Amino acid sequence: MSPRLHLASVLSLVLMCIATRGRADIPKPADAPQPLSPQESARAFVVPEGMQIRLLAAEPVVREPSGICWDERGRVFVCELHGYNVEGQIDIDELNKSGKLDTTVRRIAASESARSRAEAETYGTVKLLRDTDGDGVMDKAIVWADRLPPCYGLTAANGGLVVACAPHIVFLKDSDGDDLPDVNERLFTGFGTGMLERGINAPTHGPDGWIYFGRGWQGSGAITGPHLQKPVTLPGTDFRIRADGSAIEPVGGSTRTIGTTFTAGGDRFVTTTTTPGLFVTPVEWRYLARNPDDVAPPLDGAATEENRVYPIAPVHPWRTKREQHAEYFAFYKKISLSDAAASGYFTSACSPLVYQHDVLPGIHGHYLVCEPAASLVHRSEIVRDGTALRLQRVKGEEQREFLASRDSWFHPVSLTQTPQGGIAICDFYREIIEDYSAIPRHLQQQYGVTHGNERGRVWLLLPKDASRLQRPAPPPTATEARVLALRTADADHFQTRPEVEKELLAMNFEDAAMPPQLVLQAALSLGQSRSPQVFNCLRSIARTHGTRLQWIDCAITSGLHQREREMLLALARDPGASAPVMARLASVIAARGNVAEIQACLKEDALITGQPRQILALGLEDAQPLAKGTAAPEVPPPAAPTAEQTAAWEARMPAILAALKDKPDLEAGRTLFTGVCASCHRSHGIGTSVGPDLDAEFQRAPETIVRDIVFPAEAARPGFETTYIKTRRGETLLGITASDAPGSLTLRLPGGSERTVLKKHASIRTVRHTSLMPSGLSEALQPRQIADIIVFLRSR
Repeated sequence: MSPRLHLASVLSLVLMCIATRGRADIPKPADAPQPLSPQESARAFVVPEGMQIRLLAAEPVVREPSGICWDERGRVFVCELHGYNVEGQIDIDELNKSGKLDTTVRRIAASESARSRAEAETYGTVKLLRDTDGDGVMDKAIVWADRLPPCYGLTAANGGLVVACAPHIVFLKDSDGDDLPDVNERLFTGFGTGMLERGINAPTHGPDGWIYFGRGWQGSGAITGPHLQKPVTLPGTDFRIRADGSAIEPVGGSTRTIGTTFTAGGDRFVTTTTTPGLFVTPVEWRYLARNPDDVAPPLDGAATEENRVYPIAPVHPWRTKREQHAEYFAFYKKISLSDAAASGYFTSACSPLVYQHDVLPGIHGHYLVCEPAASLVHRSEIVRDGTALRLQRVKGEEQREFLASRDSWFHPVSLTQTPQGGIAICDFYREIIEDYSAIPRHLQQQYGVTHGNERGRVWLLLPKDASRLQRPAPPPTATEARVLALRTADADHFQTRPEVEKELLAMNFEDAAMPPQLVLQAALSLGQSRSPQVFNCLRSIARTHGTRLQWIDCAITSGLHQREREMLLALARDPGASAPVMARLASVIAARGNVAEIQACLKEDALITGQPRQILALGLEDAQPLAKGTAAPEVPPPAAPTAEQTAAWEARMPAILAALKDKPDLEAGRTLFTGVCASCHRSHGIGTSVGPDLDAEFQRAPETIVRDIVFPAEAARPGFETTYIKTRRGETLLGITASDAPGSLTLRLPGGSERTVLKKHASIRTVRHTSLMPSGLSEALQPRQIADIIVFLRSR
């Protein structure tokens, strides 16, 4: 070797050592849990008596599975979601080059550069799986679609597959039977995107023939599709589609994570991270939309107070170390104990399933939900409580779970009932399932956040007694069947099912023992009938069931648009148990704001008394124009900052960042926060949560908080878009949408008060790419004052 080549080699080696020395200095922990083989992992499960777990597919055939389905030919398909936590890994790979651990107590997202680089590794795949040797385990995958947007669920429909992959819903079909798709069509597009795990998700067949989706990331624009007559704008709720792409419409209730599920009677549940089940109000959106003068009730609510889980897998060391870190524990304890604790609480509940078969013994009609962070599946019994359903732990599982694994890499993210009546479990098998930003940065550096992303498994939960696989699915109960019949037959006003309408009108609504869910559905379906008998039927329901059944008042008023006064007077003459219904009828009349109608009601002194009269009197006052000189000056909608403003604010950044290093005053920051910020934000028990709660969500680096204050439009988050309303009285309202229902919208105003307006009586506009927080607020504060506020926000 020549001296020149030898010298070049030495210099190259020296430079490589210098470049990699920083990464070598980052300690690699010896306590990280290691993956198990599929066979070893199968032995780590604890399942109920009479059941067994069996592997259906594993890596390399599947990788990061997020959903599974069977088509009408019995073929099994999976979708995969690739790219989870990759932006975080890229970010810490760069950080590790410094050779230093970042021990600052905060929660911080990856850099813009890391997010941009991660896009190339973020995509979805759909595969057809084959078992070529007949051993029951899939050993071949045929890729049906690759490099789709990230996929979070699929279902068989219309001879093909419907796939959720925001911003699209895609339809794939094999028309010629060669196991390859020859149709790849975007049924719909325009859905919001953001956090990878918050896309539209879990397409699920409802008992009404529609396919239901979890809402995913808010902020969707107009939804378009080749089979839609015109674009559709969706509110921040779940939605449903026709499989052929001909229709898309909102539905009540909103899953905050992934998935939706139905009972045999058509009632629906969704989930949120810390509450395993939310019961969706059993008054469908289409019924609420019938009366534009009525204010909708909350569209869902917690079905249980249960928040504890009992895992058997070892807790990942990063969780234990974060809990034992006093400052980090205090940091997350401000949100909740479940966020701060290493284990023992729901933190990632998703993919609910009401099991509607009898193949698996003892769980027909039970509610199951995944808790991937704790490596388990939780079970609840569904208990009827009047017109509502609630969830409670099954006897014998007070301090244990339905299914759990000792393998801490097991992360169930999807449950699907198989055609034979088993349960398929998609296992996002990897070391860490939590969002990387929840992990202290110095622990991310040591453990990494994407280990195992080349893996993935699908398990089958089956009966030990194979003869049970021959059992047919149990039919709905008689009451469930009647409720479903009414719900489906009334969609076209009973034109194709007149016999159901005849049965409905013949029901004895004065029978106080009638099943609550049947009474509620009957009241809703009566509003779809054009029979002259409807009025008297609804009056009987109000008199007999008005005080004992939740939502019955809403069901009645939804079907009485423009006949509320007639019903109010009829009930006033013979009220029975109709007090809540009378109050709601008066509220609808008042909200409509027809002065002559309200005055006509108030003239009935002997009949309209008590609460209905008070409501009508307030409505009369509200229907009058504001007196001259009393109206507040009109507030223009917020506008995006000009280039000149942006440049001026950018020029202030160095002075503010310098002030952060100059010992800010915590008590001065507390005083400033109380006076300047507390009308819209809450921190340390001070203020109101109109915008993001700064204890729970403003967990960012000081330099990031500075930018959020100086450039609030940049920090505007989905779900906190500014809504601008001009009422019929000439008032101008600016706030955050708290609830969006068919005929009404509830606005959360600065200071924490709420105002509900009827959409028909107001001009409503969502102002995107701006913030309710005034642009230029930082100009009213000195750099030192901004630094004081930030040190208060970050104090513990």
